[in-house]
Parts: sequence; structure tokens; C-alpha cells
Amino acid sequence: METETAVRAFSALAQDSRLAVFRALVRAGPTGTPAGALAESLRIPASTLSFHLQHLCAAGLATSVRSGRSLLYSLREQTLRELIWFLGEDCCQGRADLCELPTARIDARRLEAVTASDRPRVLFVCSRNSARSQIAEAILRRDAGDHFEVCSAGLSPREIDPMTRKVIEERGLPTGGLTSKDLGQFLGKSPIHVAIVVCEAANDHCPKIVPFAARLLFWPFVDPVTADGAPRRRLQRFREVRDAIEERIARWLATRPWEQLRDVERRASLTAGTAVRPKARTPKLDSGARR
Repeated sequence: METETAVRAFSALAQDSRLAVFRALVRAGPTGTPAGALAESLRIPASTLSFHLQHLCAAGLATSVRSGRSLLYSLREQTLRELIWFLGEDCCQGRADLCELPTARIDARRLEAVTASDRPRVLFVCSRNSARSQIAEAILRRDAGDHFEVCSAGLSPREIDPMTRKVIEERGLPTGGLTSKDLGQFLGKSPIHVAIVVCEAANDHCPKIVPFAARLLFWPFVDPVTADGAPRRRLQRFREVRDAIEERIARWLATRPWEQLRDVERRASLTAGTAVRPKARTPKLDSGARR
């Protein structure tokens, strides 16, 4: 990569909102993302997003292709690789053993996920982190907070639905600390011992974006946010989903999963004498949990 090309690319990334758009494209990978979904996820006005995308495309960092009436934007992976090579090809005068790979942190998180932990981390994932995953987080924290560190996140987080808070509070649980979180807060940053996907939409992507979870479970529940009708009918749908989540968690806890995780960690340690370095592969979905 020529220096002029690298400078143009880095200049395009030297703006916080544009950098956020670029990171969203990196996370989405080669499949691409509609501009509308990007605007909604990042909460950027459509006109502003269009400006940033044009800038990234002009710098060779992104590309677009038309799909029906929509434009799908995706990362130009070759440019990203060339940028990394541009920065690191002379690193440590060619001493590759002194330089970590760009994916080293993901490998470290995977290693931590199969290493013994007093309180393994459970991450509930859904599309928006506005209802199902929030309810699941609150219930599991109540029922097994002494065994697990519990959190939740969404692929495209939105504000928590007021009825989510209501049905949680009906169980006597606090909601003041609940916040909608982006999955990016966890990817490559925290070890995830168990990732539990609670919706169909998220399941389409999670095997690709949670590769470092030690175990990936699939518990699909109906999205109560999409319920139509009067507030009373919507509230009933939220209660039904809450009760279903509560029942599913109770059945899972009856198997004492924290002990199963410790057994897996122990076997991994015995196999190699220390913790086993996990293979770089997509975790197998546990579909036995289907309702």
C-alpha cells in the first residue's frame, strides 16, 4: 500500500461517527448491511450516514452493491488487510515472534472462556436488547447470580420497551440499572462462557459473531415488542414471554450448568496439563433447548 493511500484511509477514519460506521461494517463482515439498518443501529440520521459511507467508499474502505431497492454496504477486506500490513510489516524488524496477531485478543478471550472461573459469564443475545434478553438477564441474575455473572446485548440495540420494565418489576425485580447494550461491548473484550441466543434474527448471525463463546445455546422466544393491539393485549404478550423465559431458565438451572462448565474446564486442563487453547472454529449450536 502506498503512503498516500494509507493516509487517505486513516484520514477517513479520523472522525468518531465515521469510525463507528466503519467498525459496524467490520463486524458485519462480507455479507453487507443495508444503509437503513446501519442508520437505525448507530442512531445516525440517514443523510449523515450517507455522507460517511460515501467518504469510506472514496477512501477504498467500503463498497456497495444494490439488492432490490436497497444498497448493501460492506467492508473492503483487502484494504483493511493492507492497512494492517502497512502498519506492521516492519514491526520489530521482522521479529514476528515479538508481535501479536491482530486476532490475539479474541484468542485470549476464547482461552479465558475455557479456563476455570468462580462465576462464569452468561450473555443473553437478541436483535435489539429491548425485551427478551433484558428479561432473561434479570431473571437469571435473580435465580443464579451467585453462580453466574449475567449480562445481555443486542445486534442493533434500541431503547428498552417500557413493558419490559413493567413485567420485570411485577416479579419484584429492580429495573433502574437496566440499559440497552451493543454486542460490540463484549466482542473480543470479555470472555463469554455461555452465549444464549433468544431470537431467530440474532441466531442467523451469532454463530459468526460470537466465535469465542465456550458454549452457544439457542432458546428462541416470540418477540413481544411486535405484538399488535391495545396496551392490555401487548402487556399480556410480554407476560407470556416472561413466563416462558422464566420456565426455560428454571429447567436449565435444574441441570446445575455451573458444575457442567467446571467439569469441561477441568477436563480441558487435564488434557494439556494447563488450559487448552480453543480451536478457531464456530461453536456448535445446542439446539436441544428448543421450545
